[in-house]
Amino acid sequence: MKTALSIILFLISMNSYSQEFQGKWTGTVSGNNGTLDSEMNLKYNTTKTQILGEMIVTNSGVKDFYTINTDVSQSSAKGTLKYKDGTIFNIEMTLSGGGLSQKIAYNNQVILQGTYQKGAPKPSIEAVKNDGLYRDPALVGHWTHHENYSSSGGFYGGSSSSIVLFADGRIGDGGSKSYVSGPNSSGSSSGGGNSTIDKVSASGARWFTKGNIFYWRVNLNGQTKDIPNSKYFIKDGALLLTDIQTGKKMLYYRK
Repeated sequence: MKTALSIILFLISMNSYSQEFQGKWTGTVSGNNGTLDSEMNLKYNTTKTQILGEMIVTNSGVKDFYTINTDVSQSSAKGTLKYKDGTIFNIEMTLSGGGLSQKIAYNNQVILQGTYQKGAPKPSIEAVKNDGLYRDPALVGHWTHHENYSSSGGFYGGSSSSIVLFADGRIGDGGSKSYVSGPNSSGSSSGGGNSTIDKVSASGARWFTKGNIFYWRVNLNGQTKDIPNSKYFIKDGALLLTDIQTGKKMLYYRK
């Protein structure tokens, strides 16, 4: 009886996650060439262990279609993305904070990152220009912060975390990596799910700039507030952020 109950609970769990993926998603994908509107139509297969569907990316009014085929594992789905000319990409999708994040890779190199909301209107880049906020175009893109460490015992390692600043003022989780190595062992890991970025994104906050100050526009208790976050300086593909309150400095490099 206990074994049967465990199997039932497992199948319910798998079904729940698959149903969360199913439906129409709208958002954007971002890469080195900028940010493009995108939408996905997803469904699960009869055994509820796969997510199938299509992704549509709009570039200068032209729509490109891709076929999605992924396996489901709790709140993530991994598999392939096939273009109409037969080119195969790797795709990873993760449910987080009421939205869906996406990574698309080719030859083991992430080339696009996407963020989507279910049932929400597409966050048209043209439409958000009407909010009257200026966003330094030099900030738009994928930025990565690196940290390294070592010890007297011969161990050394490092970590990196990334953020994606979109042209419409949103922020996305660019993923994270870490590694450690020592005299007799080594290891590495990668992932995403930055809770701070998830909360900022879910709140609807948007970034913008005044002078060399990076701001957040947020809605608190029905009132719109502009909050200065940090001073920024960009040179030769490097971004230095200095926290307004603490003075802490963070150095990012364009990916």
